[in-house]
Amino acid sequence: MVRSAAALAAVLIIPSLALAQEPQGTHTVVKDDTLWDLAQRYYSNPFEWRVIWNANRDVVDDPNWIYPAELLVIPGLPGQTSPAERPSTGPASEPVEEIEGVPIDLVPFGLRQARPVAEGGRTVFFNDTSGVRRSQVLETRDSETLVVSQDRAYSAPRLIGPEADPEHSGSIAGFAERGKRASTIRSFDRVRLEMSSPARVGAYLQLFRVEGTIEDVGQVVIPTGVAQVETIGDGEVVAVVVKEYDRIQAGDFVGPLPAFDLRPGQQPSQVSGGSEAMIMGFAGRQVLTDIGHVVFLDLGSEDGVRVGDEFVLYGEAMPTSSEGHVQVIGVQGTVSSARVMSMRGDVFRQGVVLRLVRTMN
Repeated sequence: MVRSAAALAAVLIIPSLALAQEPQGTHTVVKDDTLWDLAQRYYSNPFEWRVIWNANRDVVDDPNWIYPAELLVIPGLPGQTSPAERPSTGPASEPVEEIEGVPIDLVPFGLRQARPVAEGGRTVFFNDTSGVRRSQVLETRDSETLVVSQDRAYSAPRLIGPEADPEHSGSIAGFAERGKRASTIRSFDRVRLEMSSPARVGAYLQLFRVEGTIEDVGQVVIPTGVAQVETIGDGEVVAVVVKEYDRIQAGDFVGPLPAFDLRPGQQPSQVSGGSEAMIMGFAGRQVLTDIGHVVFLDLGSEDGVRVGDEFVLYGEAMPTSSEGHVQVIGVQGTVSSARVMSMRGDVFRQGVVLRLVRTMN
């Protein structure tokens, strides 16, 4: 659905100001255009797609579906008087001065406010069971279980900047037992940690590494396990591996576990006017998306997203019919990690827009 990923820019979008901008040009939609692509083309920042959509609500009902020959207004951004690039299709516009590129900075992922859906949009989660592949039963309101398990949250992949190292407290130096040689560290193995900050006996630490890159977006961090500090002395920290999520190796980073505050029995509730989030990319290197795979969304804790929230993709022919849905399993400031829970075919793509339908708030 989207031809390529695009550069990120840390630009604060204030909806009232964005909507107040005078139109600076127009764009006639051609085949394969998406709002993600148009925002990258005109603003050098794909995460400004909401600005274009909000200026064209009378034409575009669903941000996933824009059609050839539709004429879209391209508004200016707050503090800008022209788009970053003159349109090459559609009616000619007045010559505009090119805007200098904004330095790439994945943090804070283009800070912005979440926006409500248009009036009349579906606001009730649709649990479609006909022809949809599922990995688990969703109706668990009466069950005293965690809607997202602790291990699921601790093993959730996340994004960092294109060239940055993840925040960490140290790394795995190797096995604690002298003479032990193996390429992979397993559960219950004792390991030596090189720590750049103090640790305490009994503390749990996340083990992780950088593995893979989403072009022009960022690097993917994959948690590999959890270790518990056993002893501290002579500048050396020894820990025991208590959880194994992926292959653990010497050199993996060490850091604190992410916050986890879900309670047994706590369930998400339906929301009216849920925010829209766009898929930025995928955690794995798979060619086809499947149930259980992880996608990255362009909304995070600063937008009110919490672990356990659910987003839905609605269909084109039947706007009230769910084509698939994801559940948030990890949250950062302005980005979240979500697990594919159901799908009708290979419907998830970079640039696809999902709608928040259930929230833990």
